[in-house]
Amino acid sequence: MREKLWVFIAKFLIFIAKFLVVSLVLFGLWYWKGQDLYISILEDSLYFFFHTLLGVNSDFSFPKDIFNNLIPFVALMTITRGMKFRTKISKLGWGLLLLILEHIILSKVIYLLYPGPGMESKWYEKVSVPLYLFSASLPFPLWLLFCRKQVVDLFMPRKAASK
Repeated sequence: MREKLWVFIAKFLIFIAKFLVVSLVLFGLWYWKGQDLYISILEDSLYFFFHTLLGVNSDFSFPKDIFNNLIPFVALMTITRGMKFRTKISKLGWGLLLLILEHIILSKVIYLLYPGPGMESKWYEKVSVPLYLFSASLPFPLWLLFCRKQVVDLFMPRKAASK
């Protein structure tokens, strides 16, 4: 029994170490060039979609600091083993698409809630914190959704996983 516990702890610590290393590399790339490029592409794409295709004048403002949830999701998907390359790329793409949609929706909600000059910020303060927390935690349930079999295989022995 103790041996299984130590195996689990070792696997978990190795997984966390890999996650931290990949996340730090992605974090560096994100703040070096990725964040500004992402905002630029997102703004241009939304402008093209709403203004050019739909003829709707929609103002989108993007707070840069809320898009960091791409980093842990990409890191988790990168270090997860037991998937074919094509499957991993597909799941990564779907997850990124969901996160991008979440960024658009969150940005619009925050923009609408943000108090103007002289306005009371009561609603903004009460609603924005849970929204930011939801955004920050979203990569983990997405990873569990897309990689549940691999997560079970990673942390549980084969016999226990099949029960």
